[in-house]
Amino acid sequence: MPGKNYGKPARPFELKNIGNYETVYWQEKEDEYLAFMLKLYQSQPLTGFKYLHGRKGDRAVHIGPLNAPVTMEEVEKVVIECRANKFSKADVLGWEWSYEVNELAKELAKKNGVDLKLVQIPSVNEIKSALVGFDLKLFKIPEEVVEKELLPHVKFAEVAYLEIETKDKKGEVRLKITDFQLAPTAELAEIASKVKDSRELIDYWAIDWDYKGDTFHNQWQSFRVKKNPKVDYEAKHKYENSGEYQIMVKVVDVFGNDTNKILKVRIK
Repeated sequence: MPGKNYGKPARPFELKNIGNYETVYWQEKEDEYLAFMLKLYQSQPLTGFKYLHGRKGDRAVHIGPLNAPVTMEEVEKVVIECRANKFSKADVLGWEWSYEVNELAKELAKKNGVDLKLVQIPSVNEIKSALVGFDLKLFKIPEEVVEKELLPHVKFAEVAYLEIETKDKKGEVRLKITDFQLAPTAELAEIASKVKDSRELIDYWAIDWDYKGDTFHNQWQSFRVKKNPKVDYEAKHKYENSGEYQIMVKVVDVFGNDTNKILKVRIK
């Protein structure tokens, strides 16, 4: 019998994973992990290189580190190795991205004659959901299963361009999304004429104001609803203690793709 708590619309909620234990295991099996990710990205392994792990057509492929963001220093090393070995195109795959990579990486690569793509690795949960019944820790997944069950359902999306303005005053930090651009796709072309502001392509975004580099804690969020099909573009947070903090921003676009960005602030 419904009580007074059940006659109201459900509040938004988010499913969270306590911990991806596979990633801990993968750190101890780096070669197997890299081979698996290259297979997942439908690329071939390369040997004899330090930062170029594979090749997909005419593009070199670099797999970013586990449990750490891809940094500009890492991108620079990939670009240098590409130039030294006559690769003019490269895909850098990452789980997370350091705060300056989104703005500077492609500019750096272009100056060095390299066509660079930043590619988001699907979440472990997304990979697991497509491989029910198989142990990801052991990498004992038959080739035909990867091709038939995994590849059609796991999507590698090019990272969107996300620009966030940061201001802080007396311990209060304000974030504002000033630009959000998606890589050109057939899906985007279908709705492009209806979009007046590219930020309207954001379906949801969330913030962890004190990201420690492991679990993302959703401490603030804004999402689209029928009555208001736009998210709030600004958010603020008051820090009680001085120090340096990492802020992680997660943006989900209208096509379901994630874009993650890490910012750094120093509170005096």
